[in-house]
Amino acid sequence: MSDASPKKPALVYLCQRLPYPPTTGERIPAFNFLRHLTTRYRVFLGTFSDQPGDAADIDALRKMVSGLYVATLRKPQAYLRAFPRWLAGEPISYALFRDRGLSAWLDRIDHEESPEALFVFSSNVSTYAVDHFRRPSGQDPFRFLHFCDVDSQKFAAYAQSARGLKRVIFQIEARRVQREEQRLTDGANTVALISQEEAALLRSALTRHADRVVTLPNGVDSQRFDRRLHPTAPFGGQGATFVFTGAMDYPPNVQAVIWFVQSVLPGIRAHIPHAQFYIVGTRPTPEVKALEGNAGVVVTGAVDSTAAYMAHAQVAVAPLQVARGVQNKVLEAMAMELPVVVTSGAMTGIAGVPGEHLELAEGADDWVRRCVALIEQPERAQRMGLAARALVCEHYNWNAQFELLDRYMQTSRHAEHIPTD
Repeated sequence: MSDASPKKPALVYLCQRLPYPPTTGERIPAFNFLRHLTTRYRVFLGTFSDQPGDAADIDALRKMVSGLYVATLRKPQAYLRAFPRWLAGEPISYALFRDRGLSAWLDRIDHEESPEALFVFSSNVSTYAVDHFRRPSGQDPFRFLHFCDVDSQKFAAYAQSARGLKRVIFQIEARRVQREEQRLTDGANTVALISQEEAALLRSALTRHADRVVTLPNGVDSQRFDRRLHPTAPFGGQGATFVFTGAMDYPPNVQAVIWFVQSVLPGIRAHIPHAQFYIVGTRPTPEVKALEGNAGVVVTGAVDSTAAYMAHAQVAVAPLQVARGVQNKVLEAMAMELPVVVTSGAMTGIAGVPGEHLELAEGADDWVRRCVALIEQPERAQRMGLAARALVCEHYNWNAQFELLDRYMQTSRHAEHIPTD
């Protein structure tokens, strides 16, 4: 007997980096949204590999999807190829991801599979969704662009803290990205941001189609981020341990840990002499590695499990001076029942109450005071950690975000054509 079940519709999924393994930063939401969409669609994934050792991860992804194209992105060669486009007026953060092979593959998938929907994770590869899939019949696919953050504002923030030529370059990038954010919104059915704050920021910058902007937050795998799964500490030492997690070649993370080591850690160690600060994350820059020359600082590089380090630390810190959207590192630490000290930027989009679910600090002296208090008041720190996990499990679980995405995507089969000219 033949299978009478209907064939699932096709969807093209685009993201700027390989969404596997789902262990750090943008890979976590990119993978989870991909995983969910494969239950509803035949997914054709276009993405980029920026690490020579990605072969095994590519094989794992190939088993998940109906079709896969992986373009290669290697620095500094990618910057050299992108430079002419930058001279012509394109944002460098978009030009880096221009790939002829991917463009040709997308045209072939459109011809052969006629996808009814496009899902793009990250604004700087959203150009593929808007500039391709233009059908003469007017039956364009539903275009769902997940910008995550308002990148134009991120570059504007970089410009404020930069000097000289760097400042000018960031200012130019901010203007160009803002122009693209408007153009992409013009060509989309729906544009998602990671938090209400980011969504409001984009709406305020748009001159058209602000009604297309919605919110789609990240989730946290609270079963994976559970301190009970990690009974053995991955590090030694006798003192109280503070931890920061994240990709350590990402400029805001680099800036954050340098500031903490230089401005906060000495004050903590004046009260708690054996305090340690673990910087846990992939690809630490030379500036980050050099921080190990400071007393109490350990830079781990890539580790098997960031959760294991959080399970045996006393306090997580997120001293981000430039922060966009919801910080995975904060939600994951909260899921681990770990008290977290954050800046106001790192708290964006997190519905926690300072003093109950986490600690909010501004300025070095305030940071020292709050970090030391959490060590000296362990019962209060424990209550905060328990409250933090309860909040994450209730409001930031992935199933809630999947249900929200499904509601947005349900309109795909009835989407009106959005002109892209």
